[in-house]
Amino acid sequence: MRLAFNRHVLLDGPVVDGLGAQRMRMVPAPAVTAGLDERVVILVVGLAVAACAGLVAAGGGLVATLSDQPLRVATLLGLTLALQMFSVQVYGRGSVSVSAIGIIASAILFDTGTAMAIAVVAAVVQWIRRRPELYKAVFDAANFALAAAAASLVFHALGDWRLLAAVLAGGAFAVVNNGLLCLAMSLAERTSWTTIWFERFHWARFHFALFGPVALAATIAYEQIGTTGLVAFTLPPALMILSVRQYLERTAASVDEIREANLNLRRAHKDTIAALSRSMEAKDLYTGGHTERVAAVSVGLARRLGFRDEELEAIEIGALLHDIGKIGVPGQVLRKNGPLTDDEWELVKKHPLISDYILSELDLHPFVRQCARSSHERIDGAGYPEGLSGEEIPLPARIVFVADALDALTSNRPYRPARPMLAALAEIRAHAGTQFCSRVVGALEELWRKEPGIFTQLPSQDAATDAA
Repeated sequence: MRLAFNRHVLLDGPVVDGLGAQRMRMVPAPAVTAGLDERVVILVVGLAVAACAGLVAAGGGLVATLSDQPLRVATLLGLTLALQMFSVQVYGRGSVSVSAIGIIASAILFDTGTAMAIAVVAAVVQWIRRRPELYKAVFDAANFALAAAAASLVFHALGDWRLLAAVLAGGAFAVVNNGLLCLAMSLAERTSWTTIWFERFHWARFHFALFGPVALAATIAYEQIGTTGLVAFTLPPALMILSVRQYLERTAASVDEIREANLNLRRAHKDTIAALSRSMEAKDLYTGGHTERVAAVSVGLARRLGFRDEELEAIEIGALLHDIGKIGVPGQVLRKNGPLTDDEWELVKKHPLISDYILSELDLHPFVRQCARSSHERIDGAGYPEGLSGEEIPLPARIVFVADALDALTSNRPYRPARPMLAALAEIRAHAGTQFCSRVVGALEELWRKEPGIFTQLPSQDAATDAA
């Protein structure tokens, strides 16, 4: 199986045709390097240099083989390219092929330089066929070449035991091919190597083990029978991949419909939560849209602090629901214009516990309840309801606390006008390390500099009462 660089996780069968994955930022040619992780750039350049050095070192064998066996080289190259043409896209997450059989067979029949050259040509043809970014072709070509070299060196070192040599050669190919791909993905996505392997490639581990023996059988048949024998041993895997393609084509539409239905359901879920949070605003006389604005800023801050995917969604929901417990606070207390009495203040300070209680029976991400229970805690321990301090306060709750404070400062209150954005930022900065988390405040200032559009919905002159 060959796995390759594509826009998403590209599983080009039991050979890995390059890098891929959602949100992937990989090394391109100079014209497209912006935004790529420099560690990935270093990896791709290093692999390209190593592959070129290997080709130069083995160039003598390549020239000799092309002179002595041009028809055999053309046949194995054609086989590899034909198998590559059977690659199958898998729900936009990658593709699967069996072209590794052709490359490993080349490593068995020929010298290392010829096997590397065939692998490079396969990568170039793959790039011409699909036209991804040039840097992906560079990675694939280097990856294939180095994997082919590993297979060739292992097989020829153990040539007296051909079956064992073929098994180990296939394993060497898979280790190099998969290992380099997982490494590049882990660097690009800032995820551990093992996570990438188990999530995306672990399922094909038994396929990888079979390609060496199949390639050996194909080469023996080629030597004994000719091209007919070669085709006889490589056609079944190709037909298997073709049947997978037909199955996936028939089910892709159904998968897309399910995804769209799930997306609509999640949107409806968020809309329902937003409507519930607005009902709390009506009781509290908050500026309209308060919770949606807090949620938008919270998501921006969370993204800056490294949260992704379902964690971002959980923080958004937590921000929308962080004050739902005010349903348990009498309306006259929430709407009171003057200072609260000690008893009234004690009632207000209980609303995070009420929020947590309301959400406790629901199957929600832990971040949601953390935001609801602890988004009124202060770094110095003077917050409520539990007086947590510093790192005791969950980071999602610290994020919502800052977003909530920013919206309150930029909203009109009966006792003060709304502050301009810069003044509100200065106020929050002045209390970093005491009231607010310094990390979150730093993320807020960075968000203001780099994504000011997130703050365009903050109020400037709407009347509202800040009850807590």
